[in-house]
Amino acid sequence: MKSNLMRKIMLLCAGAIIMLVSCEKDPDNGITAKNMKGMFVVCEGNFGSAEGDITWYNPEDGNTVKSLYYSANGTELGDVAQSFIIADTLGLITVNNSQKVTVVNMKDFVAVKNLNNFSYPRSITRANEKTVYVANGNGFADNYIYSIDLTTLKKTDSLEVSTGPETLITAGDKVYATISGGWNNDGNTVIEINPETFEITKTYTVGSCPVDLVADNNKNIWVYCKGIADYSAYPDVTYTGMGLCKIDRTTGNVTTFEFTEMVSPGIYNVAASPDGKTIYYLNDGVFAVASTATSLPASALIDGSFYGIDVDPKSGNLVGLDAVNSKAVVFNTNGIEQYSFETGNFPNSVIFSIE
Repeated sequence: MKSNLMRKIMLLCAGAIIMLVSCEKDPDNGITAKNMKGMFVVCEGNFGSAEGDITWYNPEDGNTVKSLYYSANGTELGDVAQSFIIADTLGLITVNNSQKVTVVNMKDFVAVKNLNNFSYPRSITRANEKTVYVANGNGFADNYIYSIDLTTLKKTDSLEVSTGPETLITAGDKVYATISGGWNNDGNTVIEINPETFEITKTYTVGSCPVDLVADNNKNIWVYCKGIADYSAYPDVTYTGMGLCKIDRTTGNVTTFEFTEMVSPGIYNVAASPDGKTIYYLNDGVFAVASTATSLPASALIDGSFYGIDVDPKSGNLVGLDAVNSKAVVFNTNGIEQYSFETGNFPNSVIFSIE
């Protein structure tokens, strides 16, 4: 009798556990990261929720993990995943509204550490072999670029900037940051930082509200400026100061290519071909301009509205991030769609791991 009773109790307990587990969010097909190569799509998630995550896609076999962080850790990443980089065996994710940088092991995507005490983390870049930089600040307060040691995973220094910094890139032996102004949208500069001294070495004046930038084959920096919005005739919204700016790092000269209109909701709006000879940018479609061009193209290479754009460094294919339909759409260099795959909510950018 005791044996039968115990068996019934154990079965009831097992059933209860199964019911509890079934109520939780299920990992994607039981797949977790194991030295994965492919495309890592940063998905912001809905603001105010904890559904930010990374979607992983393998172009070779089509395997997809829509919520990679959750699949590997069994818990949510946080509120608004903003940017992601891979630094050797580590991955670092800025989680904007959760005010943290989450570090994961790239062998299995399991969390290693949360770096807290950020107020408004945005972009992240690897400055050199030992250090990554994080842009932080909403324009009103805490406008800094922080230095993080990759060995200790601790903040080591901070560099104050005039107003909200947005996107960081490393080009050659320097780091460049767009100073957009944060919530104020009143910035109009790009700064150059020397990683050896962690000091600002140059400041370039560009268009209004610079949000993204990329380097071309001639070491020039192309800066995407969203402009300042005027809501006085709302629902009609107009912009001033928007366009692409080309910084000649040799002479310091800045050439501005003005936009006649602004139709681009995202931040990551400019990318370069693998050889750096073609610059792609968003503005109610995907446009392609040669790095040596003296004017912007009249028509788009790809029609449609995207929240972000990136380029596969191996194939040269373009990846448009569709935030409305939660998917990534891959095009060849002629603008012909090749395939698409589902992502988490509000995909904004792609990091490629191909080696």
